[in-house]
Amino acid sequence: MAKNKLTFEEALAGLEKSAADLIKEGITLEEAIGNFEKGIDYYHQCNEILENAKQKISTYSK
Repeated sequence: MAKNKLTFEEALAGLEKSAADLIKEGITLEEAIGNFEKGIDYYHQCNEILENAKQKISTYSK
């Protein structure tokens, strides 16, 4: 997955979709691995956005 700049909401929706796709019936191992990898990418994007927000809040509250 390319490192697109997504909003937090977009990244979270992608993460939720990846998680939902992982529990579908009849999913192949390859599909499950692909969904897991996409989910990890979305997780990292969400985490990066939240960490940046945390740093800003910490800076402004000093």
